[in-house]
Amino acid sequence: MSRRWVVATGVLIITAVAYVDRVNLSVAEPVLAREFHASTAVLGVILSSFTWTYTACAIPAGLLVDRVRTRVVFPAILGLWAVASFLTAGVRTVGGLIAPRLLLGVSESPFAPASIRTLNTWLPQRERGLGSSMFISGVALGSAVGPPGLAWLVAHHGWQSCFVATGILSAVIAVVWAVAYREPRPAEDHSPAPEERPTALPWRALLGSRNLWFLIGGYFCLLYILYTFVSWVPGYLVADRGFTLLGSGVSTSIPWAVAFVAGLFGGRLSDAALRRGRAPLAARKVVLVGGMVVALAIVGAALIDSAAAAIVFLAISTSGIIVANGAVWAATQDVVHDLGMTGSASGFVNFWGNVGGILGPIVTGVLATTTGTFVAPLVVAGALALVGAASFGALRPRDQAVAS
Repeated sequence: MSRRWVVATGVLIITAVAYVDRVNLSVAEPVLAREFHASTAVLGVILSSFTWTYTACAIPAGLLVDRVRTRVVFPAILGLWAVASFLTAGVRTVGGLIAPRLLLGVSESPFAPASIRTLNTWLPQRERGLGSSMFISGVALGSAVGPPGLAWLVAHHGWQSCFVATGILSAVIAVVWAVAYREPRPAEDHSPAPEERPTALPWRALLGSRNLWFLIGGYFCLLYILYTFVSWVPGYLVADRGFTLLGSGVSTSIPWAVAFVAGLFGGRLSDAALRRGRAPLAARKVVLVGGMVVALAIVGAALIDSAAAAIVFLAISTSGIIVANGAVWAATQDVVHDLGMTGSASGFVNFWGNVGGILGPIVTGVLATTTGTFVAPLVVAGALALVGAASFGALRPRDQAVAS
């Protein structure tokens, strides 16, 4: 395997660890609700608290990533993820859960820009669809392997054990990256040369890109749905489908495992379209729109009577989200690559997208509490999948380059 794909695999693993750290609270949520006597609405706010600081720090994190080497960034933030997990294991009240989640949000905010910058540096344009899909497939991998393992720990060793485990995992990966990663040699570096980068007002050029705003609109909808999945699917399976805690952990992993495979396929699909002569953004657009249309299957999960069929619909919908998510980051690189500010642009896209990520868990928790089931919040998520498909459909491949 060439060095660039070893690096891309490393990015996938870091993404998986990031999402294991995010889902630990979701897996423990049914036990925490009983132990702390917390309502679904209160836990919805706590589950969303991660995204408050994650979103607030997204743009500064992108600026940081453009200035600091990822060999330094990744170990530093992974170490903070470990601290956040260990602090969570020590809380004694439901309110005490918020501070560690806020810390996790701050420390995870650089990871997406750092991942995209790393891939943009190591991979030529013809391979960025697959590279971006590997990055996002880490979301599915972490969400697939995390819930069953963490649910087993919670069931047999108490809820604190799952946070201790994720803290240890983050610390180990931090050490591995710090020891093993090396910057690319000149022949391996695909960043734009300094003389090719614009020198005047790159942020004006960035903000003037209609395509970037269409990406942001679709990404807002996409992350609303994704964070609804990450935060509430285990609780939904327990509350609406009658699963046990262990059963919800195992069943939650099924849609994510399917999405992991689908995500890699989606990346290859857009790269193949590019190689056949399509403009890069046109190739990404097919996958973006198609993925969001497939994500509409979440409505089936809400309305079907069979629990097994609901898992199938969740698997289809999650696969669509992961496929589209990978294409978002490939398209972002296509739009802003020549500006030499991939990290900053990724942080900007991530900021606006995560506004949807903040709303998803809160709205879902409130609607589930008000109606007594998860049907209404899942239907709302389906409606946003349609809106996201329309926003991605408005992308204009002819205007691919950022406006000067």
